[in-house]
Amino acid sequence: MPSFLWWPLLAWLLPLGGALGSRIHLWPWWAGFILCLGGALLSLCLLLRLPWRRRRTTNLWPDIWGIVPLLLPLLFLVQALRAPLTNDVSTDPYNPPRLTWAEELRTAQDLPINAAPLQAFTGNPGPLYTQASPAEVLAEAEELMAELGWRVRETQSGLDAVVTSPWFGFEDDVALRIFKGPQETRVDMRSASRQGRSDLGANRARILDFKERLNERLGQAYKPKMKD
Repeated sequence: MPSFLWWPLLAWLLPLGGALGSRIHLWPWWAGFILCLGGALLSLCLLLRLPWRRRRTTNLWPDIWGIVPLLLPLLFLVQALRAPLTNDVSTDPYNPPRLTWAEELRTAQDLPINAAPLQAFTGNPGPLYTQASPAEVLAEAEELMAELGWRVRETQSGLDAVVTSPWFGFEDDVALRIFKGPQETRVDMRSASRQGRSDLGANRARILDFKERLNERLGQAYKPKMKD
C-alpha cells in the first residue's frame, strides 16, 4: 500500500476501532472516545496539509476521504449545542417513574440515579393516555420493547428495560409506569443515561419514538395537548 494512503486509512480506523472496542468491552467508553478524538485530530491535520498536497499531486481523493471522519465530532458538537444539558428525561419530571432495575445494575463507574424532581425543559415529552386497560398496555409495551432489542423486566408499576446503543454500546435505563385513572390509563416513561452529563438528545428521542410506536399499537391512544 502506498505510504500516502496510511494516514487517511488510520483516520478512519481510529474512530471505528474505538467505537467497536467500547461496544464489545475491550476497553472503557472513555478510551474509545480518546481514539475517536485521535482520528478527528488526524483528519484535521490532513485538512490543514491539503494545500501543500495540492501543489505536489492532482490525486487528492485519499486525503479528502481522510478528512470525512472530522465530520463526526462536528455533528456531535452541533447536536450537543442544540440539545438540553440533561441525561435523564421523563414524561413526568416532578414525579418520574422509579428506575428499580437500574438501582440493582448500576455500579460505582456509572452515574448515580437522579432524585426527583428532574430537569424540565422546552419540548419535554408528555405522558400518553389511552382507553386501553393497563394489562393491554403492559402486554403491548413489553412486546414492543422486546422487538426493539431491549432487555425487559416487569415491575409493580409497569416495566423496566435496559437499552444498548448501537455505536459505543452505552447502556441506558428505561422505566415505564402504567396508571389506571377514573376514565383512562396514563402511561409515563423515563429514560436515563449511565454515562455522560449530556445525552445529546438521545433519551428524549427514545421516549418520543417509543410513545409513537406504542400509540400505533394501542390504536385508541392519544397524546395530551402539550408540545413534545
